[in-house]
Amino acid sequence: MNEQSDPGTGPYVALRCRGCGAGLRARAWREGMACPHCRGKDVRPVPAPGGAVDYIVADRRQGTTAADVMFAEWAKWCGYVTANQCNAAVHRQNSELQSGQTARPIHEVMISLGSLDEKTADGLLRFLALRRPDANDDDFAARLLRRDDVDSDAVEKVRTLQREMAGKRNEVPPIAQLLVQKRVISEAQMLELLQEQAKDGAGALKAALDVSRAPVKEKVVEKITRRVAASPLTPRNAAAVLGLVVLVAAVWAWRLRGPVVLAYGQCTACGAWVAIPWNPREWPAICPRCHIRAVLFAVKCPNGHVFLRSSPDGREPCPVCHADFGRPLTQRDFERVLQEPAKPRASSQPVSRPAPVRP
Repeated sequence: MNEQSDPGTGPYVALRCRGCGAGLRARAWREGMACPHCRGKDVRPVPAPGGAVDYIVADRRQGTTAADVMFAEWAKWCGYVTANQCNAAVHRQNSELQSGQTARPIHEVMISLGSLDEKTADGLLRFLALRRPDANDDDFAARLLRRDDVDSDAVEKVRTLQREMAGKRNEVPPIAQLLVQKRVISEAQMLELLQEQAKDGAGALKAALDVSRAPVKEKVVEKITRRVAASPLTPRNAAAVLGLVVLVAAVWAWRLRGPVVLAYGQCTACGAWVAIPWNPREWPAICPRCHIRAVLFAVKCPNGHVFLRSSPDGREPCPVCHADFGRPLTQRDFERVLQEPAKPRASSQPVSRPAPVRP
């Protein structure tokens, strides 16, 4: 395995302009360097957890970024979070934007929701910041090319792309993830091959688990619980237990607080654009206007095209530019869609007209 990159010691450093707030990446920092966005001279280094410079300086002014998706996918593939927890974190990011806040990196959102602990998140960021291409990438590509149902030319193109990315970025996705993003292989094929590598003691999945499985520090609440459990039951200890229950309830109430998160989509039956309360299990959703389960999930690609997917977990590419990445709409995106002239916005796959559902 390659050496892990510690914060500030990799080929790039993370910077932030105090004038315009832009995140920057540079080979080195010096006093008085100018921001390329506002030309201000107040640019300062910022911590990059796990050495993930590109991740921490990603522009989240429009919501979830490709860097957030990269992190969330590995958290899911390692089994640390579920697909629903990933979607809940994305929607919390968008709810922060809707309330006028700056969207936090998705690992911070997952920690605040209780989906992930800090130690595991830091380990995953260290894994993403490892230098690539590496031996695990070469092994994955070699195993893949031994299969008869794989386009070898397409695989080589992605390997060339990965090498080019290594000269321009700090975090380069493992070849397995890039091949899925470029639709050369499916996610199921990738996971099957990663698990095969892991059985042989190699591969990106094993590396991600090894880096992120370090012991977690005992939390304060757990420490108090252990001490109380080891003590004889007295009125004083009973009061401590009651106080602990109240404390835990208050912490969870604080974690779960926040505005109602809305999801945006379009009804394929009546054509209405609608905003509905977020529910990861109910897609297609029931249209509040025509009461038919025909609302598809709306997303926006990096090139600004708004299109529909069958569900928040859908992987349909943009039908205009074929981009794989699509983030959920923000409230501002939704308002702009409502102001545009009515026109069909179909998903990249044909959608059969659903059966009516009683209101």
